[in-house]
Amino acid sequence: MIKLVDLTFYAHLDYTWPEQVIENHAPALAFAPHLKNKLDFSFVKHAAFEQQINVDGIPYFFFKGRNRFWSVSFKTYQFIRKLKPDIVLVQGLVFPLQVLLLRLLCGNNFKIVIQHHGELPFHGLKGLIQKLACKLLSAVIFTAAGNALIWKKRTIIKTDTPIFELLEASTDFKKQDKQISRQRTGITGTTVFLWVGRLNANKDPLTVLSGFNKYLAVNPQAKLYMIYQTEDMLREVVQMFASSPTLSNAVVLIGKVAYADLPYWYSAADFYISGSHKEGSGYALMEAMACGCIPVATTIPPYKKITGDGKCGFLYPAGNALTLAALLSTIDGLNRKKLADDTLNYFQQNLSFKNIADDLVTICNKLMAK
Repeated sequence: MIKLVDLTFYAHLDYTWPEQVIENHAPALAFAPHLKNKLDFSFVKHAAFEQQINVDGIPYFFFKGRNRFWSVSFKTYQFIRKLKPDIVLVQGLVFPLQVLLLRLLCGNNFKIVIQHHGELPFHGLKGLIQKLACKLLSAVIFTAAGNALIWKKRTIIKTDTPIFELLEASTDFKKQDKQISRQRTGITGTTVFLWVGRLNANKDPLTVLSGFNKYLAVNPQAKLYMIYQTEDMLREVVQMFASSPTLSNAVVLIGKVAYADLPYWYSAADFYISGSHKEGSGYALMEAMACGCIPVATTIPPYKKITGDGKCGFLYPAGNALTLAALLSTIDGLNRKKLADDTLNYFQQNLSFKNIADDLVTICNKLMAK
């Protein structure tokens, strides 16, 4: 059986015991129990403490670490060397020095693979070290292969380095009763859209609002509810409302919502809408789909991957309000119940924790077959 070590150099310094890390990072960890009898699998993580714990038969090893570019935990390398893995899966492309030392201190008898999490290439000396580290890799994993383009363009990743696609997370959200969810959230309307994300330039709320405003001329009864954790562009959003009473009457700014309440919001809405220009993955998108909330998202690589290249939901070019408005105008006559059911089924068949585990096993088998 292939022995795989999932190695995270980032130190979870805000937590004081392992259960906190595991609970708060469940979307990225809960695939592991599905690996039983398929891989000899373990997590190696860093935190403000040292401890070993088993959860659902999966061992977690915690070592003390620090979140600095030059920080090194030699105890971690000694431990990995003793484990004698076949593959070490490093989480994140932003630990090149640690990857170089992983090979130097732990030998050549295993393959090193890195999983990307939305980070961008470094510049200068750090970029050079990143390029050296990537020469040691047997493969790089992205949510969508399209996210590798900037890394290859900058020659950080070699053009012949194998690229695999794998979701970095999933969700255990479940679809709730629509009427109960509407009563609980206060959502009203016959055509309801939901925004969940930061109000920043990358998420591009202004394009979404502009497109939605144009769509209101076709469907003045439509409503858009906006949940956001940061308020970077709240001022610009409010200014748009001031210039359009129609828009201000149709959009409800909710602000922060408890994570546990989000399934009710997704279940109460008809459509999830996003304006992102780039993402490493798409957490909110998958949460929405898990609740049967039909996606309206941009044609960026991870969203195309998550929606099956638009097979599930609707896609439009980022930053294009006119195309978004035209797209929304085509939605009204569609069978919304069937679309919601298809969205939920697509999630269950393609985006679950079991899917992640199965895809990871396939990747490991391909790597070891070479």
